Amino acid sequence: MKKTLKIFTAALFFAFTGNSFAGPKITFTELIIAAEKDAKLTAAAHQLAAQKNLPVTILTADKVTIDARGIENGNVVYTVITNPADIYDNSFTLFFEEAVKGYDLSASLLIYPNGNVIDNTNGLYRYQLDQSARGLEKFLLIADWTFDRVWAFNPENGNLIDTAFISHSNPQLQSPKHALQTHDNFILVADQISDLVQKFDTSGFYISHFAPSGGVNTSIVDNMRGIAFRPNRNLLATVGSGTNQNTIQEFDMSGNHIGSFISLGTLNSPFDIHYRSNDILVTNSSGPNDVTRYNHSGTFISNFIVSANLTFPQQVLRMPNGNLAVCGFSSPSGLIHFDSSGNYIRSMSAVTGLRGAYLLGNGNYLVTNATGVIEMDSTSGSLIRIVASGSNFQYISEYIPGGLVGLSNISNAVPENFSLNQNYPNPFNPNTNIIYQISVRGNVNLSVYDVLGNDVMTLVNENQNPGTYSVNFDGSNFSSGIYFYKLTAGDFSETKRMILLK
Repeated sequence: MKKTLKIFTAALFFAFTGNSFAGPKITFTELIIAAEKDAKLTAAAHQLAAQKNLPVTILTADKVTIDARGIENGNVVYTVITNPADIYDNSFTLFFEEAVKGYDLSASLLIYPNGNVIDNTNGLYRYQLDQSARGLEKFLLIADWTFDRVWAFNPENGNLIDTAFISHSNPQLQSPKHALQTHDNFILVADQISDLVQKFDTSGFYISHFAPSGGVNTSIVDNMRGIAFRPNRNLLATVGSGTNQNTIQEFDMSGNHIGSFISLGTLNSPFDIHYRSNDILVTNSSGPNDVTRYNHSGTFISNFIVSANLTFPQQVLRMPNGNLAVCGFSSPSGLIHFDSSGNYIRSMSAVTGLRGAYLLGNGNYLVTNATGVIEMDSTSGSLIRIVASGSNFQYISEYIPGGLVGLSNISNAVPENFSLNQNYPNPFNPNTNIIYQISVRGNVNLSVYDVLGNDVMTLVNENQNPGTYSVNFDGSNFSSGIYFYKLTAGDFSETKRMILLK
């Protein structure tokens, strides 16, 4: 009944507007895919909207989302999404004149290019924050293109914690795509339009641009999408345009450009970088090679997923059993499941236009699209609720508050086994890093012992999700000598030796 009503509403819209205005020739699907691949199309539309004093986003009282995304014949072209879950259901494009005639803007929320917001919805798009989330071991960070900021969510139930964990700060953030926590407890945000990775502290305060270290340099990065850390903590960034189009570029821990980690030849408009224990998966928005596979040195292995069931893949989520859930942005769209070898399993298509996905502690999925953050049933794939609506959400990552002892999550990829790495450097003075892998969620303890077996420091003692973690051990208050560090997780236990030399 609801879908029938939406189709009827759209038919009435065109009946009332079609005789007075000629609509855009570009279709909704054509425009939203083009703007997704090149955010500068949206930036140009916003610039034209500013010249014409037009809003860039209109959120109506009946939850219709209207966004400026392109230009046609000197006019701003808006996409209209009538179904927040299935963005391709009964969606279309229009010019502003059609929006004025077809929708009641006096009862809508209007966002202008300069950041001004006029809210005539009586608070319809205001959010109730989860006050019980204080004290959580970790949060989820999700970048948002509508307000150009980073939000925080509860990783257990998906509830909204903060609408501006990193607040709007133009020109630093113009189209934030991916936020990642660093090993030294800062947050890096990849911005697709500004072509910079920006650096913030954990209070959301802007510090500086991080990569490229010299500032914007489109001969290095142009049309940046997803980012990831190598085990050595160097930063990788996908590049969609310019000199290094269809490559992945590498930067050191200070943001200095090193060169191409994956060179031109095997990528087709890359988006997400997903580390597994023995390989790296990269999603491609163009070409038949949906997901390509590389070793940890960036050497091509194979076209990992080539499937008619997946088009324009974005973020990859690895499940506890090793299977993959891939966000399909364009039709056939949804959360598309594959086994660990890349064989198709099934599609969940109740929510479409997906960019980011995360498996919540309650067993459900949290996913993002162009209208909101949505909770999905992980068994049936059905919509459970829309957690936050009216914003253009991107990738999802974990953030661990800085109270933990030098602990950071290097990768959310699920390792195949538990393991404990040798500390580096070793010998050390006074700091060293310990990396370990967790394959199943549970309590994790990492402690340091002296040669007599005394527990001299507990570095980690908490429940952790599967992933790869790094802990910094500071031996400033300890004397020179041999120490042991022991990882215990479930039935797994391993001990290694390290040497402190002062």
